[in-house]
Amino acid sequence: MNILVTGCAGFIGSHATDVFLDNGYRVSGVDCLTYASDLKNLEYASKYDSFSLSVVDICETNKVKEIVEKNKCEWIVNFAAETHVDNSIKSIDRFIHSNIIGVKSLLEACKETNTKLFQISTDEVYGSIHKGSFSECDILNPRNPYSATKASAEHLITSYANTHDLKYIIVRPSNNFGPRQHGEKLLPTVLRKIRNSEKIPIYGDGQNVRDWLYVKNNAQMIERILRSSDLCQVYNITNRNELKNIKIIKKITDVLNLDFEASVEFITDRPGHDFRYSISDKKIKEHGFQFDSNFENDLNKTINEILNDG
Repeated sequence: MNILVTGCAGFIGSHATDVFLDNGYRVSGVDCLTYASDLKNLEYASKYDSFSLSVVDICETNKVKEIVEKNKCEWIVNFAAETHVDNSIKSIDRFIHSNIIGVKSLLEACKETNTKLFQISTDEVYGSIHKGSFSECDILNPRNPYSATKASAEHLITSYANTHDLKYIIVRPSNNFGPRQHGEKLLPTVLRKIRNSEKIPIYGDGQNVRDWLYVKNNAQMIERILRSSDLCQVYNITNRNELKNIKIIKKITDVLNLDFEASVEFITDRPGHDFRYSISDKKIKEHGFQFDSNFENDLNKTINEILNDG
């Protein structure tokens, strides 16, 4: 299958590109190489003759359309996005550009070339939940500027499906971790602070809960869904590893034989900090999509790889 992968030099996009190539896809990669991208992430992909890279902003509709037509792409798989919540609180402009206008551009390219869109969304579009877990049919209730732009993109996609009969799949993965993650995210930040003998910052009291998903598992699941799913479906992607922020930091300090209390400092909480994200895995299990992983092993591998890379 010929596919176009946007954001291919980013964290999740580069891992997915590797998985697609290993499974025999011909991948036309698109990335505008923002601060969150890194050409080093494409070292493995670049070994494949079936991979090519175009430095293009997804908002450049005609250029995207040309790449789709030239390479006869059946799908656009969209990883391109601004994702850091703290940045979206400071300024939403780049998030609107990439996450809304960018998706609108891809939809126009799909509409004009009869190409299908596979959208990588986020569990954050549901908002916070104290008990239970969100399923794919629950109402979206984003509570920060980043997740609001991702929810807006989803509404654009389903509107194009209804109006123009555009075919799509949307996935909502939980919080990814693993090698190649940008330094602004939690795990790389924690490990950087440890490497520099600085205190690890913890927002508020550290009781906020996130659902941790190893990036390689997410990439493998995305490929399986693309290959096997019916069209116009939405899937949560989760391995059900819910941990309080303070707990995962404690796990890291334990792995590195550090004194937790001496290693951390509590800082002013983020504005509008969602308490808990939790999504159901019932639908992917019903469709036969299963994970084969061990969270503790994946976390240990990530710690070692990030520290060795730094």
